[in-house]
Amino acid sequence: MFSLAYAPLLVPSLEPTSPNTVSRRLTDQRLHFQRKEQLDFQDKEIGVLIHFEIATYLSIDGCNNVPNLVPNVDLFDPTLINTDAWMDTTAALGAKYATLVAKHNCGFTTWPSQVTFKNRDNETVPYNYTIAQSPVHGKDVVKSFVESAQKYNIGHGFYYSVVVNNFLNVQNSEVRAGSWAPGQVNVTNSTYDQVVFDQLGELWKNYGSLTEIWFDGGYSSSQQDKIEALLEETQPQAVIFNGCDTDGNCLSSNSIRWIGTEEGQAPEENWSTGVTNDGGDSKSPYFCPAECDTTLQTEDRWFFGVDQPLRSIEEMIDVYHKTVGRNCLLELDLTPDRSGLIPASYAARYKQLGDFISSCYGDPIALNAAHSQTDKGEYSIKFDYPTAIDRIVLMEDQSNGQVIRSYQVQAKVVDSQDANGTLSVPFTRVSNGTSIGHKKIDIFEKAVTVTEVLIKTTYVDMPKWRSVSVHLCDQLPANGTSEAD
Repeated sequence: MFSLAYAPLLVPSLEPTSPNTVSRRLTDQRLHFQRKEQLDFQDKEIGVLIHFEIATYLSIDGCNNVPNLVPNVDLFDPTLINTDAWMDTTAALGAKYATLVAKHNCGFTTWPSQVTFKNRDNETVPYNYTIAQSPVHGKDVVKSFVESAQKYNIGHGFYYSVVVNNFLNVQNSEVRAGSWAPGQVNVTNSTYDQVVFDQLGELWKNYGSLTEIWFDGGYSSSQQDKIEALLEETQPQAVIFNGCDTDGNCLSSNSIRWIGTEEGQAPEENWSTGVTNDGGDSKSPYFCPAECDTTLQTEDRWFFGVDQPLRSIEEMIDVYHKTVGRNCLLELDLTPDRSGLIPASYAARYKQLGDFISSCYGDPIALNAAHSQTDKGEYSIKFDYPTAIDRIVLMEDQSNGQVIRSYQVQAKVVDSQDANGTLSVPFTRVSNGTSIGHKKIDIFEKAVTVTEVLIKTTYVDMPKWRSVSVHLCDQLPANGTSEAD
């Protein structure tokens, strides 16, 4: 057994359960309605956000907050790029979708954009800050990425920053007044908005059906209507990250929200409803699941950093439990280096995490145990013989909304001091909480031997259980390491 540097959440210690504790319906609560696309996206659980463009070649983490920086296009020279290798690593992690940063804040596009526009001198000029002007002209990273994702049956999507573009001197969706730095092109705000629509059109019309579309930092009011119309025309099935304001005005009904931090953890109480960048709101009328984006590199580094340490396998396992295990999609940064490949140490760490997840949660304990549920919102598992477990995975069927408001997990624990060698023991509480949603993982303070598990709930409508399973995996996989690289 390893002593983890970043311990998973420990639920309350074992204590007797009152026989009067029952599942019950709550009143004066609102139900929420959701779309199949949102539920299908939650099923994917893990994705990657691939940061690879001209910022990969900088010592700093992109052009963020450096508005005059327009890196020389000659920097972009990935001589060994192989997007199939990216998908090998994505699959080893167990991720089911991959979202590529097609244009970040520098303004460089990793596809050969054909967009033209008028500058302030009323001259029609090409958008000439693309891969077509780089040393690897003739390549199209976006096209190669899409083909590899389709080959591996991994959903694909795009990140395109609409609010920042250093090449066009834009910050917060507004062209900056004043002087222009070397490499920047002088445009008006209306011209910039048109460039955004035209480039989004290239991405959304030419590269297949998208799983996810990212709006980092949102979008401006002047862009909203046209973006919404373009989405409806070209990618109505895609889920939209960060596509709602706090009043519930959204670009699409298939919206997902940001959890509000890049640390890789959701609040313990995290609802599938609500549009604020936090744990959501059980009373919100908006079904808008959360996505938790975070990095493998330390110090919140998204683009490849030379000699940048990696987070330890213990910390990444903790990230999994505090994201997927708290009803939040985990979108983990995937970081090719300057050659265009995933460094071996990075690939190994992604695989370690994937191996742990599959070894711990791939097969539940006691497949032959008797499972049953009642019309009172209860779920029970009865084992053929005393069985050791150290965690439980709860999954709510949200096809009619997220309806469970709280739960309590009870067990007949036969290896406690009170058992005295008998199987005739009362139920004891081993965990409890509020939100379940797509998935909730509770890890007990210690492994226990049980003969029966019972889950009781409070709810606003009769809950449907999608799955309940118990597991025993209180250790890291073989060859795991406790050291950060």
